[in-house]
Amino acid sequence: MAEFEKRLACVIAADGSIARGYMIESCELVGANEYVITWKVPLQKEAKTNFSCVIGSVAHEDVEPGFCTVGLLADPLKMRVRTYDVTGKPAKRPFHLAAFRD
Repeated sequence: MAEFEKRLACVIAADGSIARGYMIESCELVGANEYVITWKVPLQKEAKTNFSCVIGSVAHEDVEPGFCTVGLLADPLKMRVRTYDVTGKPAKRPFHLAAFRD
């Protein structure tokens, strides 16, 4: 088996635009708080993928507090991130996402 990418990462603005990242293809905001991220390499099959997601600024702006959840989709290149305010209400938030693969 050929060596595969062990790390994927991105910073996504609240509007779904990609601020920066490594091996990210696209991000689409679908709904009030749901982001569908497409990567350049599959998250499933040849590798097991673990995620870390935190609400955080794109650059120097203030960020309202909140939290995010992550999940895989049927397409092995895609995943979903949902962001929330501190009460659990869906809310657009910028976030940092790292994927670690083994």
